[in-house]
Amino acid sequence: MAEPNWNNRTLFVADNVRVLRGMNSESVDCIATDPPFNKKRIFNAPLGSRQAEQRFDDRWRWDEVTDEWQDLIATDHPAIKEIIEAAVVIEGGSIDHRTGKIDTGRVRNSIAAYLAYMAPRLVEMHRVLKPTGVLFMQCDTEANAYLRLLLDAVFGRRNFINEITRRRVEAKSYPTRRLPANSDTILAYGKSNKHKWNSSFEPYDLANLDEKTERQYDLWDGARRYTLDNLVHPEGNRPNLTYEFLGVTRVWRWERERMEAAYEAGRVVQTAPGNVPRYKRYLDEQPGRKRDDIWDDVVQLETSELDWDTRKPLSLYKRLIECGSDEGDMVLDPFAGCATACVAAEDLQRKWVGIDIDPVAEEATYIRLREATGLNMTEQPVTVRKSPPRRQDVQRVPDDKLRDVLWNRQGRLCANPYCDAENLRKVDLQLDHRIPKVRGGEDGVMNRIGLCGNCNARKGSKAWGLFLDEERAKLPHKKV
Repeated sequence: MAEPNWNNRTLFVADNVRVLRGMNSESVDCIATDPPFNKKRIFNAPLGSRQAEQRFDDRWRWDEVTDEWQDLIATDHPAIKEIIEAAVVIEGGSIDHRTGKIDTGRVRNSIAAYLAYMAPRLVEMHRVLKPTGVLFMQCDTEANAYLRLLLDAVFGRRNFINEITRRRVEAKSYPTRRLPANSDTILAYGKSNKHKWNSSFEPYDLANLDEKTERQYDLWDGARRYTLDNLVHPEGNRPNLTYEFLGVTRVWRWERERMEAAYEAGRVVQTAPGNVPRYKRYLDEQPGRKRDDIWDDVVQLETSELDWDTRKPLSLYKRLIECGSDEGDMVLDPFAGCATACVAAEDLQRKWVGIDIDPVAEEATYIRLREATGLNMTEQPVTVRKSPPRRQDVQRVPDDKLRDVLWNRQGRLCANPYCDAENLRKVDLQLDHRIPKVRGGEDGVMNRIGLCGNCNARKGSKAWGLFLDEERAKLPHKKV
């Protein structure tokens, strides 16, 4: 795992795919984000608000995302490629499997384009998470099923944690031919099966307990409910915990000093001589009932100068971040917007980094931090960066050595598998990037390729996947 190559409390105002590509691998503990949902409309901040000129277009067109998708996804992630192509077909489009060309037909607002936009970003989010890391990603019914497939392809189905359903404060419309939509979904995935997780609890309503809790805590000490809990250690052969207490010898959970202190405080009870002592556990001291995956208690937005329709409750993000991280951990929101996740992380003594492409995000972040945390911007400054970080965890080698590495790695051939040039001389190998530097591609060995002069001239600045599709299309068509 690498250290973050940015400071705590950093906001990048740039395209998040470029910033993510510049972040060190395995440098983030938790990602909590609310990406665009493909709602097929332009969002504007309300007129008269301080963010009146801020807007984002949540409509997705294929020609806007093709290069990013073709940079890497189309060549290195076949499962993702098939999911996106399936979405094209579902929408009524078509794919020429010989040339790789995608025709979206008359579809203007394309879920396939949305997936192609999200895919390279999800690949990078997965890379920057630590093995113990957790991703929380919000979505709604427009994108839920598609994003779930995409996340399965990137993170692996086995690393799915939960699909959390959050009830909104009220439905925004009441259609006549279907039920009103009044929920959002949060998809939770771990980087691995060793992901961090802190259980979340719902406080008990002491005046309205469920039957199970009433049966468990059926004893009273004045007005306080309690139960008698086991004090015997589940494992045997623990010499430091084996002793006689109140006439009973057992392997206890606690050492003698702590046991005697609890007894003096009235918390250890022996119901009759010779009975095994037990611990008096009060209901009102317990954290509560473990929450399930239906959340209907985080619906109300906090008062704020920011009046975005898409703003989510700060309490929601606090709960997510508490589940997936500990104090001092690094939290990332690659779609920071009005900085709700960043503020939640600050409140919970986590480190944080946010990314948003809109320049107004800088002002929004300052407003939220001032409103919710009282952060002293002089003593605890927020760093705003307009350019991506430079990865410190990749191997960079001089061009002469790199040419030697690629020449051997590629078997003395051009990196284009459809090129018919043979026995390429090392001196003639021309260096290029799979993901172009203009879209955040780094200079590490794994992102570099060696091409013959003809292929390099034809490729130019094209995305690597697009170039390979064009090269494959030149092959003789096999008749079936």
